[in-house]
Amino acid sequence: MTVKRAIPLWLLVIFVGIQFGAGWYEKLGVIPLWADAPPGQVLDAMDESGFHQAGRAFWPFVSPVVALLSLINLYLAWRTPVTFRRWWLASAGIMAAYSLSTYGYFATQMLIFQAGGDDWAPDRVESFIDTWTTLNYPRMVLGGIG
Repeated sequence: MTVKRAIPLWLLVIFVGIQFGAGWYEKLGVIPLWADAPPGQVLDAMDESGFHQAGRAFWPFVSPVVALLSLINLYLAWRTPVTFRRWWLASAGIMAAYSLSTYGYFATQMLIFQAGGDDWAPDRVESFIDTWTTLNYPRMVLGGIG
């Protein structure tokens, strides 16, 4: 494998490490600060926990890089005959699926909630928070495997 093809692979490894570590920190240390708040206080608790700010100042600079690098690595792995090609393809594909789940559900639903959740009924807020936090566990497992 040439250096030109190794650089995107190493960048993927580095950015996945950053994303995965930050995701677990958020899952274990930040989300509990707002997930159990009463429905009418969830948005305020998100702001106080730093979750809202991270969604504006950190994740937009990490997640798109991982998504782009996963696609670049899928292409390079497909075209590079190396002994670890299957692992490379699998990892890049899993991270592409992780990114798809992030943009297809997690980020979009959270932005919808943060923009209009003040007007939601308490039952709808509770249902959303339960679903979002529950589905986040398999997504984190997927990121760990990737």
